[in-house]
Amino acid sequence: MRSLFIAISLFFCSIISAQDIAGHWQGLIPAGGKNVRLIFHVTKNGNAYSSRFDSPDQNAYGLNCSSTSVQNDSLVIGIELVKGGYKGKWNGKDEIKGVYSQGPGSTALDLKRLSDGEVPKPVAAKPKPQTPQPPFNYIVEEVGYENAVQKNHLAGTLTKPSNGNKFPVVLMITGSGPQDRDETIGAHKSFWVIADYLTKQGIAVLRVDDRSMGKSTGDFSGSTSADFATDVMAGLAYLKTRNDIDTTKMGLIGHSEGGLIAPYVAARSKDVAFIVMLAGPAVGGKQTMYYQAVEKPLAQLSAHDRKAYGEFYNEMLSRKLDEEKGKLDVDQGKDIVLYTRNAFMNWKKKQPDSTLKVLIKGTDEEVIKSISAGFRDLERPWWPFFLTYDLTKDLQKLRIPVFALNGEKDEQVDPKANLALIKSIFAKNKNTRVKTYEVPGVNHLFQHCKACGSVAEYLELEETFDKATLVMIGDWIKEQVK
Repeated sequence: MRSLFIAISLFFCSIISAQDIAGHWQGLIPAGGKNVRLIFHVTKNGNAYSSRFDSPDQNAYGLNCSSTSVQNDSLVIGIELVKGGYKGKWNGKDEIKGVYSQGPGSTALDLKRLSDGEVPKPVAAKPKPQTPQPPFNYIVEEVGYENAVQKNHLAGTLTKPSNGNKFPVVLMITGSGPQDRDETIGAHKSFWVIADYLTKQGIAVLRVDDRSMGKSTGDFSGSTSADFATDVMAGLAYLKTRNDIDTTKMGLIGHSEGGLIAPYVAARSKDVAFIVMLAGPAVGGKQTMYYQAVEKPLAQLSAHDRKAYGEFYNEMLSRKLDEEKGKLDVDQGKDIVLYTRNAFMNWKKKQPDSTLKVLIKGTDEEVIKSISAGFRDLERPWWPFFLTYDLTKDLQKLRIPVFALNGEKDEQVDPKANLALIKSIFAKNKNTRVKTYEVPGVNHLFQHCKACGSVAEYLELEETFDKATLVMIGDWIKEQVK
């Protein structure tokens, strides 16, 4: 899930500048008692910026940044993977001074520009134990097809059993941020692990590069979940053209944002026979962001201080909703800094000194600038849809089999709140072909974890996807398609 940290303590951001800011930027951050390199790769396409980052000392390359925006001498990069990001100021040449944040913590991080030749080259990572290795006892086919609605090309891999015909099939839907067909994070390739297991169980699997990734084309940064849903529908249309697929037994497996898109598509397409929701945010975008930005990272604060921060956070998040509904006046709607200053100063007047001491780091103007910079990310089309889309209405329409799974230790999507809501929805619409399960001890990626929200742990864990969960998913699908 994209994580929005519009935080008083400088959560969420990265700053760079518009004039020749594109390039490679390296700094050192403390980790495990030593300093490790962090490298941002900033690119510009027209007026839009995007970023990826490397942690060479952890052998992690090409990791997704969920958002990048440039304003004057500032660049804001949101990194969902670490539930934070980087904020800095460019000196107009080869240096950026700023702050890196991960969850509720932050540290100074100064960056130096690297030439292309100075960028560390990826070292061939040792595959994780679950990563499938050839030879395969099933057929692997590269495929491509068009999204006729939005005129973009989609490329992927179809795996199917070697023997037989008319296979049931699942189309996999990635989580938020640009992802390849394997939903690769570091050396982990969770979608390939799932596809390998299911194909060996007699189920064909189609996994697809997101638009703009791999061999797929199209505009990612300007797209919403509803746009991505048209890519999924194009995949279903493609599968219907094949004579080796049982078109009455086509299902969807969606992870995180994909767990939102799957029921969205199923509510609009009669071609979907079943869905599996892996960490799908049924409670909606606003409540999910509150869980990510307040409930989990600030759990160590007193209930009073956490509530105080939560009130300000909700007011700022509601700004975008009010803007979409036309409730903001012209000045407030256009000037994020003006709105932020008014909201912050009004909020500050109501708080005791003890709360302000805990929550505020920096001068008023520094805090206002930081918060307003973070909110510029909300100008992208993805956010209004995510914050206003009511998934419960589409879940209420479903009469097909649904399997919803959430990890007990997930710090991005609240397992208890989401599963409880899903249960109540299907109890009301009397769909008895629904199963929910909270997987013990696993994180958002369905790995057994200790830190559970740490990107370093995501990368270092040997487990890619809980084997018991794979078995549950496979057994459940086979029961639906027999």
